[in-house]
Amino acid sequence: MKATSSRQFSSTTSLILKLVGVILIFSSLVDFLVILIPPNFLNRGWQISVTSDLVDRGIVPMVGMALVFIAFWMDAATEGNIKPAKPFASLRFWVALLASLLGLLYLLLFPLHLNNTRLARAEALTEISQQATQAQTQLENQLGSPQFQQQIQQKKTQLKDQLAGLAQNPEALNQALANPNLPKEVRQILEQSKSNPKAVEEFLNQQADNLPTQLLGQIRDRKQELEKQAKTQSLKSSLRTGISSLLLAIGYITLGWTGLKGLGILRSGNRRKTPTA
Repeated sequence: MKATSSRQFSSTTSLILKLVGVILIFSSLVDFLVILIPPNFLNRGWQISVTSDLVDRGIVPMVGMALVFIAFWMDAATEGNIKPAKPFASLRFWVALLASLLGLLYLLLFPLHLNNTRLARAEALTEISQQATQAQTQLENQLGSPQFQQQIQQKKTQLKDQLAGLAQNPEALNQALANPNLPKEVRQILEQSKSNPKAVEEFLNQQADNLPTQLLGQIRDRKQELEKQAKTQSLKSSLRTGISSLLLAIGYITLGWTGLKGLGILRSGNRRKTPTA
């Protein structure tokens, strides 16, 4: 009686595992089809996005396949390892075949994704360089225009009047120097203006002369920052998606090989020859 109850419990558990496993597999396949729609195989950005999505969802069907195989192993433990007369009619065969196909898919995605991220990084770096060159050319043209020079002169005159007014008003000057948010360079100039009235004008002339160099430096710094971000993102994508794809390929190929071998479709080792009289 206990053996019968144990067999019924094992049979029920096996059926539930198969049902859950098949649901996980089919829902994942539907999800994969949705990811591939609409197809745009020639677009590198689409390939990178699809590869990342497939890798992110790759563990779900593997869990479903594992549940199905566990169910069949439970059946073999209770009823004996009975190989079907027609393996192609067995659920285990189709799950093993699907696992092998997915293993091949993820194995191919591994070098494809690495190559796509490499090419995308090169394109991003080229675009950043072109944008920086364009911004530098525009800045040089702007610096040489009379309108820009006039704006600089107006700004310099305005700042000169403000700082000169502070220098001529000791009370206002002391209040400004007592401000903790006052820039260090401005503080130094105001202190120097007490003994050197031309310090303000010399400072503004120096700032105006250094302005082109500062603006060009900002463009170069921004270019280096964007290049660093592009390289970092490319490296992260290559490591995360590439390594995960390779691990999924190993897992699926192992499941497929184990399942097909259990059905007798794949045989390992050489058959022992029977001696002839």
